[in-house]
Amino acid sequence: GRGIRTRFSDDLLWLPYLVLEYIKFTGDESILEIETPYIEGKELEDGQDERYDKYPESKEKGTIYEHCIKAIERSFNFGENGLPKIGSGDWNDGFSTVGNKGKGESMWLGFFLYTILDGFIEIVKEKEPVEKYERIKNELKRALNTNGWDGRWYKRAFMDDGNVLGSMENEECRIDSIAQSWSIISNAGDNDK
Repeated sequence: GRGIRTRFSDDLLWLPYLVLEYIKFTGDESILEIETPYIEGKELEDGQDERYDKYPESKEKGTIYEHCIKAIERSFNFGENGLPKIGSGDWNDGFSTVGNKGKGESMWLGFFLYTILDGFIEIVKEKEPVEKYERIKNELKRALNTNGWDGRWYKRAFMDDGNVLGSMENEECRIDSIAQSWSIISNAGDNDK
């Protein structure tokens, strides 16, 4: 029951991503109806990036579908450029101070979230209205291809202070492969670029 609670932005999205992959591989959507408990634990305080603690199971349970929807909804935390906030990191653990003050944004996380929304909308359609998810997906694609594009390639991140990583104007981290690769994987990249 022990583990670490962090402000890493991508941690909560791996569940819906893997559920989508499982369903795509097996064709078995019954996984969505399995009930499993949530965990309990104190939220992180302002300025606290992580805490190792004991997180016991809650008496409250939800289906895997409900867990996925809560994770997706919690990731709808967008910054001033319309991209998901990075928190204390995303796929790149070295980005731990890019957005830990609450303003930094991640291009890769935008492509990752777009991929998840693109797949999960088909599942949501069977259970509830999807207009909100469609709207967010379209707004995200627009932000990725406008604010996230530097004229030659996709930027990697916006830092808390507004500086950009992964731009053609950077001396270091000029181009980051993960943003370029996921623009293709997600099909969110503008085909004209």
